[in-house]
Amino acid sequence: MQMTDLLSKDQWMEFEQALHQQWKVNACAYDAKGSLFTGFKNFINPLCAKIKSCPEGIQAICSVAHRHMAHQAQTTRKTIIEPCDAGLLKICTPVFVGDVFVGIVGGCGRLPAGGEVETFVIEKALGLSHETVKELADQVPTITREEAEDIARFLEEYVKKVVAAASSTTA
Repeated sequence: MQMTDLLSKDQWMEFEQALHQQWKVNACAYDAKGSLFTGFKNFINPLCAKIKSCPEGIQAICSVAHRHMAHQAQTTRKTIIEPCDAGLLKICTPVFVGDVFVGIVGGCGRLPAGGEVETFVIEKALGLSHETVKELADQVPTITREEAEDIARFLEEYVKKVVAAASSTTA
Protein backbone atom coordinates (compact mmCIF):
# COMPACT_ATOMS: atom_id res chain seq x y z
CA MET A 1 0.00 0.00 0.00
CA GLN A 2 1.32 3.41 -1.04
CA MET A 3 0.17 6.98 -0.39
CA THR A 4 -0.70 7.14 -4.08
CA ASP A 5 -3.07 4.20 -3.60
CA LEU A 6 -5.12 6.50 -1.37
CA LEU A 7 -4.94 9.67 -3.48
CA SER A 8 -3.11 10.53 -6.67
CA LYS A 9 0.16 12.45 -6.49
CA ASP A 10 -1.71 15.54 -7.75
CA GLN A 11 -4.40 15.16 -5.07
CA TRP A 12 -1.74 14.92 -2.35
CA MET A 13 -0.12 18.06 -3.80
CA GLU A 14 -3.48 19.85 -3.69
CA PHE A 15 -3.78 18.78 -0.05
CA GLU A 16 -0.31 20.20 0.71
CA GLN A 17 -1.18 23.47 -1.04
CA ALA A 18 -4.44 23.80 0.89
CA LEU A 19 -2.73 22.96 4.20
CA HIS A 20 -0.05 25.56 3.49
CA GLN A 21 -2.57 28.26 2.61
CA GLN A 22 -5.15 27.53 5.31
CA TRP A 23 -2.88 26.79 8.26
CA LYS A 24 0.24 28.77 7.30
CA VAL A 25 2.74 25.89 7.64
CA ASN A 26 5.37 24.24 5.48
CA ALA A 27 3.04 21.43 4.40
CA CYS A 28 4.18 17.93 3.45
CA ALA A 29 3.12 14.41 2.66
CA TYR A 30 5.76 11.69 3.02
CA ASP A 31 5.59 8.06 1.95
CA ALA A 32 6.35 5.19 4.34
CA LYS A 33 10.07 5.44 3.51
CA GLY A 34 10.12 9.10 4.57
CA SER A 35 10.40 10.51 1.05
CA LEU A 36 8.55 13.53 -0.25
CA PHE A 37 6.77 12.47 -3.41
CA THR A 38 4.66 15.38 -4.71
CA GLY A 39 7.36 17.88 -5.61
CA PHE A 40 5.47 20.71 -3.85
CA LYS A 41 7.91 23.16 -2.24
CA ASN A 42 6.53 25.68 0.20
CA PHE A 43 7.92 27.84 2.95
CA ILE A 44 6.00 29.85 5.49
CA ASN A 45 9.09 31.87 6.38
CA PRO A 46 12.49 32.76 4.91
CA LEU A 47 14.35 30.93 7.70
CA CYS A 48 12.96 27.56 6.64
CA ALA A 49 13.66 28.38 3.00
CA LYS A 50 17.30 29.09 3.93
CA ILE A 51 17.65 25.94 6.03
CA LYS A 52 16.17 23.76 3.29
CA SER A 53 18.29 25.38 0.59
CA CYS A 54 21.43 23.85 2.13
CA PRO A 55 22.07 20.10 2.31
CA GLU A 56 23.73 20.69 5.71
CA GLY A 57 20.57 22.35 7.00
CA ILE A 58 18.33 19.58 5.77
CA GLN A 59 20.61 16.91 7.25
CA ALA A 60 21.26 18.61 10.59
CA ILE A 61 17.78 19.96 11.29
CA CYS A 62 14.93 18.87 9.02
CA SER A 63 15.82 15.22 8.39
CA VAL A 64 16.67 14.54 12.02
CA ALA A 65 13.35 15.97 13.22
CA HIS A 66 11.38 14.15 10.55
CA ARG A 67 12.95 10.76 11.22
CA HIS A 68 12.48 11.11 14.97
CA MET A 69 8.90 12.34 14.83
CA ALA A 70 7.80 10.02 12.02
CA HIS A 71 9.11 7.08 14.04
CA GLN A 72 7.15 8.27 17.09
CA ALA A 73 3.99 8.77 15.00
CA GLN A 74 4.35 5.34 13.41
CA THR A 75 5.04 3.63 16.74
CA THR A 76 2.27 5.32 18.72
CA ARG A 77 -0.14 5.68 15.77
CA LYS A 78 -0.79 9.22 17.05
CA THR A 79 -0.10 12.74 15.87
CA ILE A 80 3.13 14.15 17.27
CA ILE A 81 3.55 17.87 17.98
CA GLU A 82 7.12 18.83 18.90
CA PRO A 83 9.76 21.41 18.02
CA CYS A 84 12.60 20.58 15.67
CA ASP A 85 16.21 21.31 16.64
CA ALA A 86 15.76 24.85 15.28
CA GLY A 87 12.94 25.38 17.79
CA LEU A 88 10.13 25.46 15.22
CA LEU A 89 7.03 23.36 15.70
CA LYS A 90 6.50 20.25 13.59
CA ILE A 91 3.22 18.32 13.43
CA CYS A 92 3.25 14.73 12.10
CA THR A 93 0.11 12.63 11.61
CA PRO A 94 0.61 8.99 10.63
CA VAL A 95 -1.36 7.41 7.78
CA PHE A 96 -2.35 3.80 8.40
CA VAL A 97 -4.58 1.53 6.37
CA GLY A 98 -5.50 -1.13 8.87
CA ASP A 99 -2.16 -2.12 10.36
CA VAL A 100 -0.15 -1.00 7.33
CA PHE A 101 1.87 2.21 7.79
CA VAL A 102 1.55 4.19 4.56
CA GLY A 103 3.09 7.56 5.35
CA ILE A 104 2.94 10.86 7.22
CA VAL A 105 1.17 14.15 6.62
CA GLY A 106 1.90 17.34 8.47
CA GLY A 107 3.39 20.75 8.64
CA CYS A 108 6.10 22.78 10.30
CA GLY A 109 7.80 26.15 10.31
CA ARG A 110 6.07 28.18 13.02
CA LEU A 111 7.55 29.15 16.38
CA PRO A 112 5.67 28.02 19.48
CA ALA A 113 4.25 31.07 21.29
CA GLY A 114 6.75 32.11 23.95
CA GLY A 115 9.50 30.02 22.34
CA GLU A 116 12.77 31.03 20.76
CA VAL A 117 14.42 30.05 17.51
CA GLU A 118 17.57 28.04 18.27
CA THR A 119 19.87 30.41 16.41
CA PHE A 120 23.08 28.71 17.55
CA VAL A 121 22.03 25.37 16.01
CA ILE A 122 21.19 27.07 12.72
CA GLU A 123 24.40 29.13 12.71
CA LYS A 124 26.51 26.00 13.19
CA ALA A 125 24.58 23.87 10.68
CA LEU A 126 24.60 26.49 7.92
CA GLY A 127 27.75 28.44 8.73
CA LEU A 128 25.82 31.71 8.89
CA SER A 129 26.46 34.72 11.08
CA HIS A 130 24.37 35.31 14.18
CA GLU A 131 23.05 38.55 12.64
CA THR A 132 21.84 36.78 9.49
CA VAL A 133 20.11 34.01 11.42
CA LYS A 134 18.57 36.51 13.86
CA GLU A 135 17.20 38.57 10.95
CA LEU A 136 15.63 35.44 9.42
CA ALA A 137 14.37 34.21 12.81
CA ASP A 138 12.56 37.49 13.41
CA GLN A 139 10.35 36.69 10.41
CA VAL A 140 9.09 33.33 11.72
CA PRO A 141 5.38 33.42 12.57
CA THR A 142 4.25 32.08 15.93
CA ILE A 143 1.68 29.44 16.76
CA THR A 144 -0.21 28.72 19.96
CA ARG A 145 -0.59 25.23 21.36
CA GLU A 146 -4.32 25.47 20.63
CA GLU A 147 -3.64 26.30 16.97
CA ALA A 148 -1.23 23.37 16.71
CA GLU A 149 -3.85 21.05 18.21
CA ASP A 150 -6.43 22.41 15.72
CA ILE A 151 -4.05 21.53 12.88
CA ALA A 152 -3.53 18.08 14.37
CA ARG A 153 -7.30 17.47 14.54
CA PHE A 154 -7.67 18.69 10.96
CA LEU A 155 -4.94 16.30 9.79
CA GLU A 156 -6.39 13.37 11.71
CA GLU A 157 -9.88 13.96 10.25
CA TYR A 158 -8.47 14.36 6.76
CA VAL A 159 -6.51 11.11 7.01
CA LYS A 160 -9.55 9.30 8.43
CA LYS A 161 -11.70 10.47 5.46
CA VAL A 162 -9.06 9.57 2.86
CA VAL A 163 -8.49 6.10 4.30
CA ALA A 164 -12.25 5.47 4.63
CA ALA A 165 -12.88 6.56 1.04
CA ALA A 166 -10.05 4.39 -0.28
CA SER A 167 -11.22 1.43 1.80
CA SER A 168 -14.78 1.73 0.51
CA THR A 169 -13.62 1.69 -3.13
CA THR A 170 -11.44 -1.39 -2.63
CA ALA A 171 -14.02 -3.33 -0.61
